[in-house]
Formats: sequence, C-alpha cells, structure tokens
Amino acid sequence: MEGRVKENSVGWLGGVVINTDDGRIVFDPVAARNMERDAHVFISHAHSDHTLGFHSSVMKYSTKETRRIYEKLRDKTVHNWRPVEYGRKVRIGDTEIVPLNAGHMLGSAQFKVVTRDHTYVYSGDLNCVNTLTTEAAVVPECDTLIVEATYGDPSFVFPRRERTYARIVSWALREVKDGRIPTFHVYSSGKSQEIVRLFNVYTKIPVVCAPVVGKANEAYNEAGIDLSFVRAETTEGRRLLRKGNCVYVTTTGSNSLVPSHASEAMATGWAVRFGSGSYASFPLSSHAGFDQLVKYVAKTGARRVYAFTGYSELITEYLRRELKVEADPLPLLSQRSILDF
Repeated sequence: MEGRVKENSVGWLGGVVINTDDGRIVFDPVAARNMERDAHVFISHAHSDHTLGFHSSVMKYSTKETRRIYEKLRDKTVHNWRPVEYGRKVRIGDTEIVPLNAGHMLGSAQFKVVTRDHTYVYSGDLNCVNTLTTEAAVVPECDTLIVEATYGDPSFVFPRRERTYARIVSWALREVKDGRIPTFHVYSSGKSQEIVRLFNVYTKIPVVCAPVVGKANEAYNEAGIDLSFVRAETTEGRRLLRKGNCVYVTTTGSNSLVPSHASEAMATGWAVRFGSGSYASFPLSSHAGFDQLVKYVAKTGARRVYAFTGYSELITEYLRRELKVEADPLPLLSQRSILDF
C-alpha cells in the first residue's frame, strides 16, 4: 500500500518518529547521532532544545525563519537543508508532509503527515492565541494527533493576553518612575521579541537588549516584524543602562550587563503556579494552556491522541474521560523494533 504508515511505528526514539514505507520521519530529534541515512529530519522551531537535528548530516527541513534564527544565534551554517513553507506539501516518496503555523514563535511549524489511508499531525510546541509577534496556530484535521503537553495540567489556564500585557507595562512604568530599570529574563528568541514589541507598541520607552537577544531581533526584522531596540554592548546601550529610563531584555538566568539599579522580572507560563523568588513574575506563555490544548485536540477530530513532554499522563487521562478518544502518552520505541520495519 503506497505511503502506508506501519502499525506500531509511531513513538519516541531520540525524537518523535513516524516510520513509513518511504523512510523514517523524525521530528525535533534531541541528538544528531545514530540517524539512519534514509531519515528525514523536520525541525519545528528555533528554540535550542529543538534544533539539535540541525547538526545531523541527513536531510533536514524547517522554515527559513527557523534556520535563520538558529544560524544567527549559533553563528553556524546549516547544510543539507531544504526550506518548507506553511501550506506547501513536501513529498517523501508517496508520503506528503504539510507544514502549518504553530503560533509558538516566528517560523514555528506543526506538521501534517498524509498517507493514502491515514493522516497524522505532529504539533510541536503550540500556541493557540494571537500575540504581538505571531498568529494563533492553525487547527488541522487528522486521524492521529501527536501533541505537546507542556501545560497539560488543568491548573494551567492563562489569563487573557491583553490583561497580562497591561500588567507588564504598568509594572515597568512604575519601576522606571521610581528610578529602576525593569529587566526581563526571557528566552533569547520568541519571548524576547514579544516583550520588545510590547514596549514598542504601547510605550515610548527605549528597549535595550542583550547581545544574543539582538541577534534574534535581527531575524525578526528581516522577516518583517518591526522591532526597535538598542544593543546593550553599544555606546548608546551602555549609556541608557547607566542613565535609566529604559527597559532591558536579557536571557533567562543571565546577569550579563544587568545594571545594579535593575528591577528584575520573568515572563513565563509557569508563573500561574510557581513564583520566581525576588523577581516579579508574569504568566506570559508561548505555549497553549490546558483549556486551549483541549479545544485544539477536539477541533482536530483525532480519534487517537499521543501526548509528549510535560503533563502527558494527566491530559491523556482527561481526554479519554471527557472527549472519549483513545489517548496515551507517546510510547517509547526500541532500536530493535525499528529494525523490524
């Protein structure tokens, strides 16, 4: 049967794997080693825990934005790579892979795998609402859904984004008024650019960015998302950080160039349940919350759901009970079982 997905060939083996008659398709592998020559690697977005596949020598696929951000941040060139675009089919033999917007960050993709008799969707990291830098994820119909469950616990329901935006800006304006520099510790790509854009749109406060954040900002500007910022390592950046009356955006856990009169903050979905010590904390997530995940799953019409990462057992139990679908954590595949195909 052409393009057929073999039984029990979906699971985790150093990445999310779907084996077809046309070869192995691997999504977001966590290592570049032990990759068969006929493997096809799809990289969903540019966060570092998803880009290790770029190191592999096999054929790699991603959006051009994902590759660009990766190359900017790593100062490396990706070889043996093919660009993909939302909605445009990629053929591997008789199997079609269709990239779709995932809403997680610039260039992020989920992938629909279409065979003659079955349709799979790998969601990757997913965000189901519009932000200042992304549009909400597309909801594709499928038979089997492989969905991330980072916030697959019912306690993770996020407030409206506009409300969180307002809280962040209000806090920052108070800190500036009191002579402190509001400093955000966030991911270098994705969340950083959303924070920069937030202050560009709603205030006139200059935004100073750590060097690595500035590199990712460049990729966003090249893609048409206008970000106004000053690099912290420049004369103007150092002057602003000395003088104050600015916002500083740096990476999670970094103390690089953070001024002594900083007031520090985190922006993360974990803030719904967990504090961040002496930092101010805002529940701004680039992932879908629990309620959004459940609605997404229901709209796909999937009869079989596999969840991975985070709270996969909690959400699959809920989906079995409330949506009456077959749902389980993504199974582990052994190398030996793979060789049987």
